[in-house]
Amino acid sequence: MKKRFYSKEFKSEAVQLSYQRENIKELANELGVKVDRIYRWRKLDSEDGVSKKASKSPSQVDSQEVKELRKALKDAQLEL
Repeated sequence: MKKRFYSKEFKSEAVQLSYQRENIKELANELGVKVDRIYRWRKLDSEDGVSKKASKSPSQVDSQEVKELRKALKDAQLEL
């Protein structure tokens, strides 16, 4: 049996459709994939979304903290 490969676009579209549809089994039949594969893609998609959000948050927090510290340093220098 030959292993099938699906493009990222196909997977992404399947995941989006799975959230819009009530019956994922029908969607899987229409797309010609197994139901468990759609659930696996959904899981991977949600994990990617969390990791992307998590990677952005610390840098944003750090940059905000740096701005606040620079402002505090300027204020302290002005007082002196």
